[in-house]
Amino acid sequence: MAETTTGTANYDPDDYFAQAVTDFTGYTIPARSTLFNKLSSSSNDGFANLKLFRMDIQGMDMRSVTAADYSAIGGWQVNSGEDYDLAFYDAGGDGAHSSVDMKKARIVMIGVTVDGNGRATLWSGGEITGGGAFEGSYSHVQWDSGPMAQYISGSKLVLDHILASPYSTQGFEYSGLSVIDANAVDMLSFENTGQSFDRVVQFFKDHSDTVNQWMTSLGEDQAAWKGKAASLFWHLLDELKTNYDGYVSQLGGSDYTATNSTLGGYVPKSKLSDALAAAQQALKQAITDLQTAWTDWASDGQHDPHYHVKKILDGISSWVINNNINHVLAEDWASGEASGTTYSTDADFKQNVPDYGDLTQVTTWQKVADAAVKSWSDHADSKLKQPAIDALSNVKNAWADVEDAFAQEVKNKNNETLAEVLQKEETEIAEDQANENNENLNNSLNNLNDNLNDLGNNFNDLNTNLNDNLNNLGDNLNNLNDGLNDNLNNLGDGLNNLGTNLNTNLNDSLNNIGDGLNSSLSNLNDDLGNSLNNVGSGLDDLNNSDLANAALNTLGPSLLNNGNNSTKDGSTTLNSPTGGTTQLNGDGTLTTTFPDGSTQTIDPSTGLVTTTNPDGTTSVSQLNPGSTITNPDGSTTTLNSDGTLTTKFPDGTSQTLDPTTGQVSTLNPDGTTSLSQLNPTAGSFTTPDGSTAQLNSDGSLTTHFPDGSTETLNPDTGQVSVTDPSGHVTTTHLNPGDTFTNPDGSTTTLNNDGTLTTKFPDGSVQTLNPDTGALTTTDPSGHTTTTDIDGSGLPSSSIDTSGLNGNNIDTSGIDTSGLNNGSSLDTSGLNTTGLNSGGLGGGSLNTSGGGLDSGLDSGYDDYDSTPYTGGALRSDALDTSTLAAASTGEQAASGGTPLNPMGMGGMGGAGGGQGGNTERTRAVLTDPAGGSTRRGRTNRASSVDEDEDVVYTRPTTSSAPYPVGGPGGNGAGQNGRSTESGDRARDAWLTEDEDVWGTDEGGAPAVIGR
Repeated sequence: MAETTTGTANYDPDDYFAQAVTDFTGYTIPARSTLFNKLSSSSNDGFANLKLFRMDIQGMDMRSVTAADYSAIGGWQVNSGEDYDLAFYDAGGDGAHSSVDMKKARIVMIGVTVDGNGRATLWSGGEITGGGAFEGSYSHVQWDSGPMAQYISGSKLVLDHILASPYSTQGFEYSGLSVIDANAVDMLSFENTGQSFDRVVQFFKDHSDTVNQWMTSLGEDQAAWKGKAASLFWHLLDELKTNYDGYVSQLGGSDYTATNSTLGGYVPKSKLSDALAAAQQALKQAITDLQTAWTDWASDGQHDPHYHVKKILDGISSWVINNNINHVLAEDWASGEASGTTYSTDADFKQNVPDYGDLTQVTTWQKVADAAVKSWSDHADSKLKQPAIDALSNVKNAWADVEDAFAQEVKNKNNETLAEVLQKEETEIAEDQANENNENLNNSLNNLNDNLNDLGNNFNDLNTNLNDNLNNLGDNLNNLNDGLNDNLNNLGDGLNNLGTNLNTNLNDSLNNIGDGLNSSLSNLNDDLGNSLNNVGSGLDDLNNSDLANAALNTLGPSLLNNGNNSTKDGSTTLNSPTGGTTQLNGDGTLTTTFPDGSTQTIDPSTGLVTTTNPDGTTSVSQLNPGSTITNPDGSTTTLNSDGTLTTKFPDGTSQTLDPTTGQVSTLNPDGTTSLSQLNPTAGSFTTPDGSTAQLNSDGSLTTHFPDGSTETLNPDTGQVSVTDPSGHVTTTHLNPGDTFTNPDGSTTTLNNDGTLTTKFPDGSVQTLNPDTGALTTTDPSGHTTTTDIDGSGLPSSSIDTSGLNGNNIDTSGIDTSGLNNGSSLDTSGLNTTGLNSGGLGGGSLNTSGGGLDSGLDSGYDDYDSTPYTGGALRSDALDTSTLAAASTGEQAASGGTPLNPMGMGGMGGAGGGQGGNTERTRAVLTDPAGGSTRRGRTNRASSVDEDEDVVYTRPTTSSAPYPVGGPGGNGAGQNGRSTESGDRARDAWLTEDEDVWGTDEGGAPAVIGR
């Protein structure tokens, strides 16, 4: 019956053969140092605790022995009942002695195999023997040869067993030692596990095709689905396909070619399965090498420990013949009838064997036994140790490669959650709505500008009419004065004829009449002057009114300048006298293209100069403040201490450029100086290898490489298009986390957050965020800088409110040419202080006054404000939040539009009117987080918390006259009134009669969620 072992490894620390057998098979062979503990002589014997044999020493009849007949009395199996006899002379010590005795050591092997006659036999070459417990036939001592058989023969048998079908050591047992199930080694487990990974790869391949068929049947993602369940379902399928394809790719690809096969002849179909097959083959080879080593060890029978006992005894016997027997002297004697022989030893006699001692002592034979065990162990090491070390090392190295293969984590290529997709699409919807509202606002403001121009024209006409009326009034007064004078003169002449007496009295009367008329005319003149003063003061008040100023502030300088950007006054390129062109990049660097095709990029902040020759080779130099470089066209460029760059051309022209402002001062050969403006190219920057890159308005990145090739990468779609110098175009797809090799040898990685990281051969690294325009550059020394390559990223349609401070408002868009004092009105004698040059004719409204005269308001109150509750030109109901919003850039709902009596009507808040076209949707996903927008793209969505409902409402309606809200605040329309059919969550949903969630009128069919 086989004994069940604990399965604990117990080999000696330096016994690599035992370690290899235990590790490779699970057969825990005993420690070599303990093999013969139960094969030793009894402690009760005179020669106790001798390993592998027992013995005694007996006296023999004294006689002379020659070397020729020594073999008759000593050696291997000379006498029955003994395995070895060793005869020797004992003189009590080495040297010459007068007397000497003859003795014999009788030796019996322990644990040796015996033949049919009961005689001990030594193992033949490669012999396998069993073992176990047994009892000595003479001494009845209990011995056990099992551990010796387990180590010597069991190790070979278990190695043979694992390489034969079914390639497992489970259930193996030999000489009382078995392999427990927990330690059993199954070679086919490598193959079975590898096939499991192959089935996983096949699963992902098959299901990727299935998902692709579903997506094909649905078609491409449609704009009408955006923000709906249909779009989320499409993105779910897209995410599954992307990840399934990624799994297959990471596990070796669809058409993986294996480099190994298994014991059963199976050919792996994936990277991990191939690695397991390699590990299996490495283990098989290691076991085979151990088998070969064992066969070599046992080839001459020296794997038998008793062989080494006999070998040492044979050596001692030879030593005895030469040093002991041959030095005994015999001398015959006779005395009368008596005779005999006396024995003595000469000076060269020895009985102390080197390394062992006196042949009569117990300690000598203990050393002999130990030497036999050591001889056996040394021989085993000479044959087994190094092959075992090599086998262990080879398996360890092979399995380390397997560990490396399994250490590569299989990752998702698309980690975007449905909540993030929904957030992204909602952000895009909000952006589209904001763009539409912005366009409507711009249109409304343009209309307001036109109306204000019309108002200015009306004021001009009013001024002209007033001037004409006043001129006519002056002419009539002059005519009246002339008529009165003529009549008075005629009357005077007539009265003079009445006589001197009457003349005096009449003159007095006429003088009184004249005084009265003068007083009346003076009063009339004063009244007309006061009226004209009131008219002038009214116009002056209108000129100085806070209301007009607030309205123009609301417009902002960008609108009054017809929307022109100030940077348009300059150019994005600067031409040189030699035919070259210079571009100011968005990152502050300057790139010059020379007529010979070479380019040169200067970074004023670092002084680095990168020159790319026409053949594509690139060189980098350092330009320090005050130093000068020579350019490819023969010109020279100096980096000045203030950061400006001065370039001198062969024709005598000199250009000084300030990279921080773009201002260019050109000194011509004739001594004249001209100024120009070099505007930066938004989104452009340079790379460490001399390439130039442009961040496009759609978020894609276009790079021009020194060899003439061009690459465009769209981080939203992952599409990469490369046009080589011959014009050939290659298009590939880049998933998040993937890396692409560029034509210049650099590599670009599309990160999961949408940023692009490019690593250059010189060790530089650039990371670009297409959403924000932030460019982070790390040079080879580890120094990092971050620049904004295109500014704040505001859309071009945004309103410029930089001048909304209440002063210096540009009104050049308003025609005020008629509002001046250059008319032909004769105002001599009239007070015209109200019509001063500070009025509307100055080209800029005077905001120093206190506002319109309240007395003028009644003059406009009879304009019907219906249906525009904003009122007419001057409404006392003006909401001060409008003026506050105009100065802060915020939007606020107002009661209407001031300065607009010509039918503009009141413009409600931007939040009023039609509130959007979002379809009511069930709360199927969580509340999304917000995100910022840039150049028509959206940032990658933020995460959301689960189980938080989101409800989308039906559109609101308003009385505001704008289809998607007016230019006011985020409130309702006119005076905040609105009628809502949404903005609240439904407590319950009706079945079948209600709208189907995930769809919209005119959109995709209701494919899920009914």
